[in-house]
Amino acid sequence: MDEENPVLRAGSSVKCRVCTPEPGGYAVKLVPSGIDGFLPCQEELNEGQVVPATFVCMSKDQALMTFAFRIGTTERVQMGLPSEPETAFAVWADSHPRTYKLRRAIDIVMPPVSSVDVTPLRSGDYDIGKLITDLEEGQLTGCVKMICDERLSRGALLLFRGRAVGCIYGKKPMVEPYPIESAIQMLLLDSFLPETKLTVYDLPDEIILSMSAMFLGVPVLEKDYADHKTLEQLTKILKKETAILTATAANEMCLAFLHEGEIFGSYHVDDQKFSDRGASFDEVMDKAPDSKVEISILPSEMTTDKVLFGYGLSTTLEVMKGQAPIEM
Repeated sequence: MDEENPVLRAGSSVKCRVCTPEPGGYAVKLVPSGIDGFLPCQEELNEGQVVPATFVCMSKDQALMTFAFRIGTTERVQMGLPSEPETAFAVWADSHPRTYKLRRAIDIVMPPVSSVDVTPLRSGDYDIGKLITDLEEGQLTGCVKMICDERLSRGALLLFRGRAVGCIYGKKPMVEPYPIESAIQMLLLDSFLPETKLTVYDLPDEIILSMSAMFLGVPVLEKDYADHKTLEQLTKILKKETAILTATAANEMCLAFLHEGEIFGSYHVDDQKFSDRGASFDEVMDKAPDSKVEISILPSEMTTDKVLFGYGLSTTLEVMKGQAPIEM
């Protein structure tokens, strides 16, 4: 093996030299190979500083890393996964165990873009195990909303090509949200109860990928965009990124979906209205002087063939079988 250019695999320990700040982290160079890379980081680092990191994957000529001390090596990576793209996702997801505090629970996931009503399904009328497998094998990109009165729970599962890339799950009297992987398991578990109501519908790739950044993306520090007062100004600093932008003011919330640098649309959560423009986002930003904006970026590597993006539903069910108190 060439010492200057070692074979890099997902989970490999590397060192990198900090170059310049970028939204969500820093441009870096691997040491000693000099390969360009991106290192997500919420801390202040100094130019020229050498830091330990964990390799995720290569995309074109750039490496994606995570911070070494944030991951260690998790059990599933240690045990080995069937493919390098699956390992790359596991390394990434396990290093970003974000618990996104969502103020509007499942309401933040927009209804179908079309005005056609979607009739909820009663779980007891269907083979839920087969339904979940069909969603995965059919590579649905969209949402599954779940309401379970028996467990006083509600949830929304975001799917990209049949794999889970985001999940909101809430259960009374619990106040704190569940991390994404636990939320997926809890939602699937409640879906097997006969009186649970499930609503399944498509959403555009651009919306799902943008929203997935809430759960599997990189938060951008407020100082990086504090002086930008409109959606157009914010998108300029994000360049070609896919990102979710959230504006809150008083009792209002609006989301803006950014896909590969282009505004795909905005969604006013309280009015439950989608627009293919960003005017409602700016209106919420202008409502009050203390309005707040949050931004999370989805690294472009997540949607390349280097990463199998998302959690497999059938794999999750297999993991749950030994611990589920109801028949699956």
